[in-house]
Amino acid sequence: MTLGNKVRAVRALYRQLDRDLARFQAQTGLSCLPACGQCCTHPQVEASVLEFLPLAYELMRQGEAGRQLQLLESEDNPLCFLFRPLRPEGEAGFCGDYPHRGLICRLFGFSVMRDKHGQRQLYTCRRIKGETPETYAQAVAFLKAGRPVPGVSAYYRRLTNIDPELAGRFLPIRQAIREALRFVLHYYSYRRPPRRRAA
Repeated sequence: MTLGNKVRAVRALYRQLDRDLARFQAQTGLSCLPACGQCCTHPQVEASVLEFLPLAYELMRQGEAGRQLQLLESEDNPLCFLFRPLRPEGEAGFCGDYPHRGLICRLFGFSVMRDKHGQRQLYTCRRIKGETPETYAQAVAFLKAGRPVPGVSAYYRRLTNIDPELAGRFLPIRQAIREALRFVLHYYSYRRPPRRRAA
């Protein structure tokens, strides 16, 4: 499978997930808190290289992949490269390229995982649980009623089907973005790069 085909496959997976998440959020009222970004302030969050391939490919199309990789490597910052804090202390913020965020970023907050006892548990953050308890309770009831909720393991299995090697390489999120950029730059080092988008 060519790199372009892999990117298209990941994008198609993201479109399906975004539809599933939108349906779940509409049915439960669950949503992120405005200008939160707290989950982006944890450098230990891990992601696979494959989930950031669409970001790296898009930066290559824009002629920005090399420059962004240099910038990423020159900064001494363990947080996600896409995170844009609204305040200097980094307590609130937003994603600098939301359409190209990774799979983990899409799933966290609005999906389901199985706990050590095999029970389905909502995969969400403390702030959502603590600051919107009624909505959280409604989402838990929705889950316990057996209603469809996007599953973390199901979506990662589908990602693995696209490229088992790149989907299986889990790194701290900043490193995953770096490796995705390196992969794309290496791939196009002896190939014609994808067509640039018009400015």
